[in-house]
Amino acid sequence: MDGVYIRFVRDGWGSKKLSKTQIIRMMDAGIECRTIFPLRFPRIFSTLNNRDHCKIVVIDKKEAFTGGINIGFEYTGLKPGVGYWRDTHVRITGEASADLQRIFEAHWNIASPERMRERSRMKTKTEKDRSRIIPSTSTNLSSMTELSTELGTIDRKDANSVPIGEKTHHAFVQTFEGNPEIPTPVIREAYFTALIQATKTIDITTPYFVPDQDILMGLKTAVARGVRVRLLVPRKVNQKPVEYASFTFYGELLEAGVQIYLYNKGMLHAKSMVIDEEVTEIGAANYDMRSFRLNYEVCEFIYSKDVARDLTEQFEQDLCDSVPLRMDDLLQRSPSQRLIQQGARLLFPLL
Repeated sequence: MDGVYIRFVRDGWGSKKLSKTQIIRMMDAGIECRTIFPLRFPRIFSTLNNRDHCKIVVIDKKEAFTGGINIGFEYTGLKPGVGYWRDTHVRITGEASADLQRIFEAHWNIASPERMRERSRMKTKTEKDRSRIIPSTSTNLSSMTELSTELGTIDRKDANSVPIGEKTHHAFVQTFEGNPEIPTPVIREAYFTALIQATKTIDITTPYFVPDQDILMGLKTAVARGVRVRLLVPRKVNQKPVEYASFTFYGELLEAGVQIYLYNKGMLHAKSMVIDEEVTEIGAANYDMRSFRLNYEVCEFIYSKDVARDLTEQFEQDLCDSVPLRMDDLLQRSPSQRLIQQGARLLFPLL
């Protein structure tokens, strides 16, 4: 370490597979660790339904990353049984990164410090004097004046691939935070507003599509006023109940004129939206009630034609690895498939 102060916060349920051994190794290295809503009795009964779904990295209070990418083996595309993984993340530099810093601080303050009964005997040592490293304290940085965004789309075939030719664009960035303690579902309202204000095109990429009636109506009325609406979802979802429930919404959308495509190359986990090739949204929130009302979520609305063009090009590229969903495909479902899917839809407020 070079004296960098590192803080790590995880969700208790989402990171339940992270072993205590790993946490101890991180703490022994000087990383301060906390957990939001840890799986501890009796608190677990009051907080189990509220999860921290945000993916945030902030560096030196000047640079921030957010989007759909978690820290996990499956995101490398090398995990057996999972295979190819498609995701999208955004890098933000300048004043706009302060919003993500503020959200991180808020989550850090409600998180619980790790309580390890036994600390590891491991000692992290430097190569020079073999002495144990002591973490330094954080310091205040000067205010930021530049506003810019850098868009990066992660499309990996192996764990060692590095994005080439990254583009940096200047843009206005607006951060939306979803919080179960806020009466108004802010991210849902932002999505709905974007849909009803679109005049030309709407391109949506999402892995989990279990919307409420207002979002459905926003999509259908957009088509009715002449907007081209395209929805890209994975052919196979890693959460089967969500996959089953999603198919019950596709019929009415196809009838309304929404174009639906099933990504066939692997797991599609990206969450993005492009409106009129001018405004883009990238974040962690899905199109479901859990993201809208139960989870801690974050997403970025980016106002830039250049960024919108990059996302549109990525959308078109993804369509090359997708197949269009037809009404005949839905009609060919067996009675048992329809029964399972309708049963999953009954549970969709909890998915």
